[in-house]
Amino acid sequence: MIQISDKFYDKAFKLQSIKHFESLCFNCGIFIEFDHFINSELVDDGGTTYHMDIAFVDRRGFIAIVEFQSSVVTEDDVDRFMKYAVLTHLREGKNVHIYVISTVEEHDRVIKRKWNLFNEFTIYIKSLKSIDGNKTLNRIKQRIKNNEVNNEDIADLETVIFMKSEKSVVELLWEIATLVNSIENIDGNELYDLKMFLEMYVRKFVEDEYEAEKLMELIEMKKDLYHRTVDTIMSRGEAKIINNLLENGFTLDEICAMVNLEKNYVLNLLK
Repeated sequence: MIQISDKFYDKAFKLQSIKHFESLCFNCGIFIEFDHFINSELVDDGGTTYHMDIAFVDRRGFIAIVEFQSSVVTEDDVDRFMKYAVLTHLREGKNVHIYVISTVEEHDRVIKRKWNLFNEFTIYIKSLKSIDGNKTLNRIKQRIKNNEVNNEDIADLETVIFMKSEKSVVELLWEIATLVNSIENIDGNELYDLKMFLEMYVRKFVEDEYEAEKLMELIEMKKDLYHRTVDTIMSRGEAKIINNLLENGFTLDEICAMVNLEKNYVLNLLK
């Protein structure tokens, strides 16, 4: 089975999460009033370029920046977030709020730093681990039974393996894959994206090859809507993510290094 690098996984997770970021924010207790996206690229006076994960105008009159974090927030991260806030404020002329959605922090927390002599800068860290994964799965089961699955439920299915649970990641993946296959009324593209997430998690977190193979078999099952082989899922999934990486400024050589694939293979994926 083809393994994926940490850098590729992180970037893919961020790009895929953007699709449901409003629902993900809501599930994490970040209550936004989305108006429109703004340019997420920033350039400082020295010519250094920075790329925020998501930046948008909130209808309440401020700019909101949402960052996805798969490591504990450090002082270097805080410095980077403050740089984002300063540059965004200077460019947009609005107050800036920064939220961090973390897959590894144990609890929600707030980091405060002095902006200047009179003002304080606040970073709101929202931890997926602070959410009860068992309650979330039980709620989704009931909603699937009632044929009431919505965007919030899809966002939860994509992220519940990071929530608080006594179950192992492998046990959660079995349960989630089974639940996804039981959803009756779901758009084919939505199903495809969900299964891409699951397949990525298997490649990232499941070390036992036999268990990974059986999980992949379960993931590719879905009545008439999902008759793809594992190889087809991987190739189409890679093509989608690689195109996004190219659009986000990565070179083909950088992408090949990230995913440990030959350039000719990547070029064939993009045809």
